[in-house]
Amino acid sequence: GALVENSRLYNTISGRGTNTALRATAESVLAPITASNLAVSIDKPLLTPVEYGYRSTSPTNMWKSFLAVLLSDVFKTAIVAFLVAAGVTLLSKCLTGKAASSALSNIYNNISTKLKKFAAVITKSSRAKPVDRPVPMPFEGDGGWGKCTLRSKKNVGTSPFTVYEFALPKPEYNIPLALGQQVDFCCLSSDDDICMGSFYPYEVGNESGSIQRGVLKIVVPDSESVEKNAAQVGMGNSKFIEVLKDEMHTGDEIAIKPGKSFLQYNGKHVPVTDMVCVASGLGIVPIVDQVKSISPKGTSSVKTTSVVWINENRSDFDLAMDELE
Repeated sequence: GALVENSRLYNTISGRGTNTALRATAESVLAPITASNLAVSIDKPLLTPVEYGYRSTSPTNMWKSFLAVLLSDVFKTAIVAFLVAAGVTLLSKCLTGKAASSALSNIYNNISTKLKKFAAVITKSSRAKPVDRPVPMPFEGDGGWGKCTLRSKKNVGTSPFTVYEFALPKPEYNIPLALGQQVDFCCLSSDDDICMGSFYPYEVGNESGSIQRGVLKIVVPDSESVEKNAAQVGMGNSKFIEVLKDEMHTGDEIAIKPGKSFLQYNGKHVPVTDMVCVASGLGIVPIVDQVKSISPKGTSSVKTTSVVWINENRSDFDLAMDELE
């Protein structure tokens, strides 16, 4: 495979003191996964069965499981039964005769009533709220295409880049993409020519780990020269950008589908513990997504990530400098 086209992206991954190359392959996402690539990704490196068994469970998941047990109805019922039995036993030893029987009956009723109220309050507060999960957008059109609608466009600070925002068919939809996977776009020009382009989702400004719902953003160069745009994104993408800029208007529909290329680690040294990413211009867009995917503590074997971002103009850093910092 080759490096992702037109991103000017080079990655060097260091694992166990040895440098290995990170490259993007042009294989289809739907292609069968070979045995050597099972469970391979940047944040989930390939491990032997012994190493899989050695991995410890995430502390966050352990606390969630423990809390679920504490809030379960079975646990609460057992606690109530234990407290009632213990209270009756203790009082029976302290009191005797009819007075004891009457007192025990009253105490039992009072304790039982209060415990039931307490259990009802706990059950109500711990009742699981519906989880608002994003829904993967279906691509059921001819050739696996879906559609989106141009919503807005805006400049990125003082940089020569423009962000285009597209609305997906439903607000709960998101586009399921693998790490380093692009989105393919297709539309017709005013001359009825088919124009296609492939771009990385631009997720700068989103919280780490969050998923964009109902919207898709891409960032493109905004030079007046087709040649200058082509130098950054390729001639095919440059032609699509011209149509997008000059002919597409808010509310116009564009066909989209997940691209075929994605990022795949083919090195032999795992787990990966250190990464060095070098990018220029728009090459920082997939880098930001990659760093976000591995940066939450405890979710990846990567301990340190270094990013070297080179630009010709200072204003180009407006594209993602705040996000990197």
